[in-house]
Amino acid sequence: MPREHLSRALVQMRGAWLLLLALPLGPALLFNLIGGTPRSVTGMVLGLGGLALAVRSLRRGKSRQAAALVGVATGLLALMAAHVPAVGAVVFGAMAWFGMSLLYEGAPAPEPEPVPARPDALAAPRARLAALVTRGPARLRPAVFSLQELLAEMERQPEPTPEARRFLNIQIEGLERISTRLSAGAEPPVALETLLEDMTRGSTSLRERLRAQESEALDIQIKVLSDRLRQEGFA
Repeated sequence: MPREHLSRALVQMRGAWLLLLALPLGPALLFNLIGGTPRSVTGMVLGLGGLALAVRSLRRGKSRQAAALVGVATGLLALMAAHVPAVGAVVFGAMAWFGMSLLYEGAPAPEPEPVPARPDALAAPRARLAALVTRGPARLRPAVFSLQELLAEMERQPEPTPEARRFLNIQIEGLERISTRLSAGAEPPVALETLLEDMTRGSTSLRERLRAQESEALDIQIKVLSDRLRQEGFA
């Protein structure tokens, strides 16, 4: 268990050790810019750039790539900025790579940030229709069932059209008002049955129209893709 706690701590402090070790390189770069040679300045810039890339790799969970970058950055700093012989620079780079590999061996990759759930814009009308089914008068159910089928068709679409949303809200609001009046004891007029039939037909017609629009859009996409493949010589 201590190894797991150490791995979690390393993940939480991922890159902090490198930033801490790189702090002295800031003043060194300044001194080299003032009175150093171009070789030393180039070595400092390349070394700092390699460490910055290593920190980014650690943040992404690529510990092996980060260790290799640290080794290269250390070797460049030793060779060009500190004027260490080539063999010594290789040794220092290998030591830095080996140390980084041991430090982050077995450390789990950082967990991806949770993607916020997309709000369900149709949750409210779905609940209102369910309430009409369970608590509304039985004579309203054919119109309610037709609206539920329309709602199911809208859920299958990437983004329901404003027309469909407006139609759905108007129909639900009307059915709720009728349900309230009937529950209060109102006598249903003769025109109610005609209205309910019209509402049912309207829901069915809109559902079929939405489905036809999606089919037409699919036909267009297929045609465009076929033309593109022929233009590129892949078909």
